Amino acid sequence: MTDAGATERIGIAVASGMLKGVYGHGVLAAFEERGLRGDVYGTASSSALSGGLAAVGRARRTSVDYWLKAAAAATEKGMSAVVLDSIGEYGPVLREGLFRADAPEFLLATGKVTNPAAAEVTQGSGAKALGRDLLRNVFTGDRSWVEENLATVVFSSRAEPGGTEPRLTPENYDAVSYASTRMLHAWAVPAEIDGEAYVDASYTCSCPAREVAAKGVDVLIAIGCDPFPLFRDLYASEEIVDGSVIGQARVLVIKPADDLKNLGVDYASATADGLVKAYELGLDAGHRFVDAHGELLPPDAPATTAADSGVQAGTGVQEAGA
Repeated sequence: MTDAGATERIGIAVASGMLKGVYGHGVLAAFEERGLRGDVYGTASSSALSGGLAAVGRARRTSVDYWLKAAAAATEKGMSAVVLDSIGEYGPVLREGLFRADAPEFLLATGKVTNPAAAEVTQGSGAKALGRDLLRNVFTGDRSWVEENLATVVFSSRAEPGGTEPRLTPENYDAVSYASTRMLHAWAVPAEIDGEAYVDASYTCSCPAREVAAKGVDVLIAIGCDPFPLFRDLYASEEIVDGSVIGQARVLVIKPADDLKNLGVDYASATADGLVKAYELGLDAGHRFVDAHGELLPPDAPATTAADSGVQAGTGVQEAGA
C-alpha cells in the first residue's frame, strides 16, 4: 500500500473534461494537502496530467498554472501543440516519479483503433469530419462507430513485462499520454503507440472507475467535472453512481453542483478568472470531502481541516457521503 498506516486500499478515478478538468485538479490538490493518497490512480485524456501529478505528489505545486497556460495557448497554437508542449514540460518529472517502486499504480486509458479502414480515417484528412460526427452522435446516443472501430486499452505502470495487461513505461509514456487526449475534431497531429492508431480515451472510457476497482481497492473516489450524472464515456454507456459498489469497492463521487460554464470554463475555452474560480471550487470540494471522510486518511496525515486551510465552505459543491 502507498500509505502503510491506511486500513483500506483507496482508488481514485479522475474523469476527462478538457479545460473543465481544472476542477478535478483542485480536488486532487486538496487531497495532497491533507495527506489523502490513492493506492491506484485512474486517468483518461485531460485528467492524465492532473492525476499523474497527484500520484507523484505535485498536484498542489502545479496548481492552476498549467490550465491557465493551456487555455491561453489553445487558440493560438491548437490543442495538439498544447498537449505536446505540456508533455514536454511535465513529462520528465512524471516519467521519473510514476515508475518508482514506492509510487502508486497509475492507469492511463486510451482508445485503440481496431481495424485498418478506421485507422486510415482517424490518421488522415477525414479525422476532423469524423470527430464532428462522433460529437453529434453524443446527443443521439449512437455508439455504433465507436463499438465497431474502437477498443478501450488501459495502460498500467505496474503491468508485468510479457503479461497481458498493457504496460505504461518511461519509454512509451509520452506516446500514450498524447494518444489518450486526441479528440479527432480538434487535434491535428495523429496519435500512434508502437505503430498502431489510437484516439482519445473519452470515446470509450472517459472515467476508468471500473478499471481502478478491478485493482482490488476498497474505496473508489470518482471525480467528475460536470454537475450531470458521471458516466463511463461520452455516450453515457454506464453511470458511476455515488454510494454504489463496483467489484468490492464502495463508490464516492465528487462533482460540482453547477456547470463550470457559469464561471467561464467550458470544455475548449475558458477565461483566466473562470479557471482560477473552478480550481478553487475543486480545492474546496476536496477539503470538505476529507472533512467528511477522515477515516480514509492515514494516521500520519496533517491534522488540518478545510477551515485551517483557508477554504470557504458552502460553495455549492456536491460531495459523496457528505
